[in-house]
This record gives sequence, C-alpha cells and structure tokens, in this order.
Amino acid sequence: MAGLVRLQPSDHHFHVDGNDSILDAALQAGLPLNYGCSNGNCGLCQARLLSGEVGKISHHDFVFGEAEKSMGHILLCSYTAVSDVVIEAQESAAISEQHITTRVKKLTALTSDIVLLHLQTPRTQRLRFLAGQSVRLDLDGEASATHPIASCPCDDRNIQFHIRLIADDAFSQRIESLKPANTVQVMGPFGDFTLNNRSDRSILFLAFDTGFAPVKSLIEHAMQLEQSENLHLYWIADAEESHYMHNLVRSWIDVFDSFSYTPLNAKDLYPRADPAGGLQADAWQDVSQALLRQVSAEHDKLSDFDIYVAGPDPVARVAWDFLVQNGFPQEQFKSILTC
Repeated sequence: MAGLVRLQPSDHHFHVDGNDSILDAALQAGLPLNYGCSNGNCGLCQARLLSGEVGKISHHDFVFGEAEKSMGHILLCSYTAVSDVVIEAQESAAISEQHITTRVKKLTALTSDIVLLHLQTPRTQRLRFLAGQSVRLDLDGEASATHPIASCPCDDRNIQFHIRLIADDAFSQRIESLKPANTVQVMGPFGDFTLNNRSDRSILFLAFDTGFAPVKSLIEHAMQLEQSENLHLYWIADAEESHYMHNLVRSWIDVFDSFSYTPLNAKDLYPRADPAGGLQADAWQDVSQALLRQVSAEHDKLSDFDIYVAGPDPVARVAWDFLVQNGFPQEQFKSILTC
C-alpha cells in the first residue's frame, strides 16, 4: 500500500509507504503533528479524514464520541493511507515542554575534544521537537547543561548531541564517564532557531565549530521537506579536525542537487587567528567579519536568502551588526549561541 497524504489547512503533503502509520510518515517528513503516546491510548494525534481511504493497522484504546465518528475522526498513529487522502490536522506552532528519562545508546569521539552523545527515548514517550531546538540534559542531578539537538525530528526516539569537552567542567567530566544504558534526563525543547516553513527563499547556514549541530538538524529537516530552492552551508572550524562530519556533508552534495558546501578554517579567513587552545572572543569576531565579507562577495543579493548563524556569542553579534548595516531584513535572520 502507498498513498499521498495532503494536510489541511497547511497544504503540506507526504507519502506513506507500506504499513507505516500516517503519523510516522508525517514525522519522517519533518512535519510537527501533535501526538503523545503513539500507541492509541491518549488521542492526541486524532485528525479528520476529509477524503480518500485509510486502513487500520493497530488497535487503539482511545474511544471516539459518536459526533467525532460521524465527522470522520481517526487516530493517525493507528491508520495508514490506502489511497491518496486529504486530512484535516493542525501542525504545531509551539511544542510543550517535556521531561523524558532517556538511556545512552552510544558515546562516540568525533575529535579529541568533541563527542557525539546518542540518547534513546522510551518507545511510548518520544521527544517532540522542531529542528534546531535545544534541550536541557541532566546527569543524575549532579551536572546539567543546555545543548542543541543535532538530529532530525524525523527520528524522535534517537536524539543526538555534539558536545565539546571542556577541562574542569563538571558536565564534561560526567559525560566522559557515561556508559550505554545509563540514564539522562531530557527537558525541553526550547528555542526558536527553527525553519520558516512559510518561506521559499534559499538558505545560507553559517556554522562555527559545534554550531554545526543545530544546523545539521535544520538541513536534514529542510531536505525532508524539499521546501527551499537552494541550501548553502559555510562550516568554519578553529582546527582542521573540527570539520568532524565532513564526509556526511559531502554525501549530501551527492544526493541533493540543491545543496552546496564550503568548509573553511578560521586561519584561512583570518591569518592572525591562533586556534591553539580554542579561539578567544576577539578572534571569533574577526573570523566572523571575514566570513561575512566572503559570503557577500559570493552572493550578489543577501536579501534573497534566509540566514541562520550558529556559533559563539561574538559570532552572532558581529553577523547581526554586519547584516543590519547592509539593510538585511530582520525577519530573515536567526541565530543560536553554541560553545
């Protein structure tokens, strides 16, 4: 079975293949539909079937009233599309805060001081979030920190983070000691570093070091939605090894014609920058200014783009000041502060 699902009133659409539920297919397409348990108990994923044929693929305990039945209400987690269908369902503009006990699936070294933390939620309590958002991680009440999510909302059970290990930092020390199956409390999501789904402008992503984490989430989401004409990533690292997922980004170029990538080292942009021990605030400011001059030279009209900047605080401030001075529209700029 396969069918095209069109949502109203947003007019977003996606395909459902095999016996996937309509809910799972929507989430895989990066669409933030409302849901809770995802196993037919809570009723939060109910929607109205306007046309087409659906098939029930799993039992649900949630009981509809007679009026809801007569109006064609279904649970998206319990049905698949048998034909092309039109469904009335609201997409979430904001997602409520959640508190989920997750388990460590894997901890992988990306560089000498950056690790990938892979957490997994319970099957019945997946994390609802928008690409680009952050959560607070709590390690048994002993240490906590807020980090952007590096994975796509299309896989809301497996959530990933790119965490820089900092000397004499309690959170870093606890992260290094984590083992598979250890628990981590996740609270969130937070933040508005999210895609503008109403925009059809091309997008420039400016990621500085681990600022790649939320940008990766945004790019994977944008690719799922196929919503933008062109995506261009500038990834600036303070050391050569800091392009820690260079091969993944290169693979996006092979798969998506609309994606382009410019990896840069801080020293290439600003020769006096000394990455030994990490760049300081004034050096990051100089690197950011040099990057923006290069971006302006390579793109004739920046106002044709939405611009997303992820990096240390000096980077975001310099980028905003530069763009404002050049008449860039405020509503087309978003930034997030990262370590």
